[in-house]
Amino acid sequence: MLRKSLLCAAVLFAGCDTATHEEDAFRDGLPSKQVVEMRSPSRSNGQALTAFYGEGEQAEYYRATVAAAVTFNGGTVSVLNLIEDIVRHVPTSIEGDVAVWGPHTGALDAVTWKLTVTRTGANSYTWVLEGKGKNEADSAFVAFLSGSHTASVDANGERVRGGYGAGEFLIDWDKAQTLPGVTRDDVGTAEIRYARAHASAEASVEADFRQVRDEERPGSRVDAVYRFQQEAGAGGTLDFAIRKNIDTDPLRSALENLSIKSRWEATGAGRSDIKVSGGDLFGEATLSECWDSNFLSAYFTVSVNPALGYGAVSACGNFGTAVYSTL
Repeated sequence: MLRKSLLCAAVLFAGCDTATHEEDAFRDGLPSKQVVEMRSPSRSNGQALTAFYGEGEQAEYYRATVAAAVTFNGGTVSVLNLIEDIVRHVPTSIEGDVAVWGPHTGALDAVTWKLTVTRTGANSYTWVLEGKGKNEADSAFVAFLSGSHTASVDANGERVRGGYGAGEFLIDWDKAQTLPGVTRDDVGTAEIRYARAHASAEASVEADFRQVRDEERPGSRVDAVYRFQQEAGAGGTLDFAIRKNIDTDPLRSALENLSIKSRWEATGAGRSDIKVSGGDLFGEATLSECWDSNFLSAYFTVSVNPALGYGAVSACGNFGTAVYSTL
């Protein structure tokens, strides 16, 4: 697996953990998972997920919101964990505005890895993670993860530690699949854009997934888009849109458009508004669900069959009006 192989490389990178100021300057040129991670509605004491839907049961679209955040984080935050593991060690070299970790090959690893961070301004950097077969020439290196990052500074002009800032990066799973020994089944690409100035600042993340694996239909690929915003200690908003064949009838293969906009408060109470259109559908269908701070469904309405609805819109609290995604 790519993730396991990278982790081995991270652990085995040579060097002690004693950092210099110059090394830390280059480490600040990389985003941290705290900057990129998408959160979802939660309570401090947690809540077990159930498999029951309906009034008074756990809200289905609370579950969908959590699942969307988990899907995003599984493909992106884990990559940043690996980068952080690598740069815990001393760089192999620092020459002017370029720091390099590697090339390194683990004793049982089929791939040689190299991470390069380049300073492009006072607080701005570009970075790239490459791999190649361990017996191949350096010209065979494949860049499958790359990005740019501008580190945050405080009111005194000092760096904000912890990987805070703004930037973007691209994960190319198709290129990663060309490396020897990679068995992970991720495909397609993900372009991520993010901004968070410090721990108590608003966080925003945008993600465009292109031709990634369809979890529900083996052998198929889909496009998906995510937009996330959250203020520290407050609620959040997550927009999710996907174009895929939702209809299970094999004779109807056109792609439908599904979008979900979820909003929630710091208590965990929230609302999802869903719209489905296009493909083999006749017209457009909408659905809304609100849940309380225990994530229990309190209001539900669906345009195609109002008889399925329940609850009063007053149960939605501050989210009494439907707001649909514009993605």
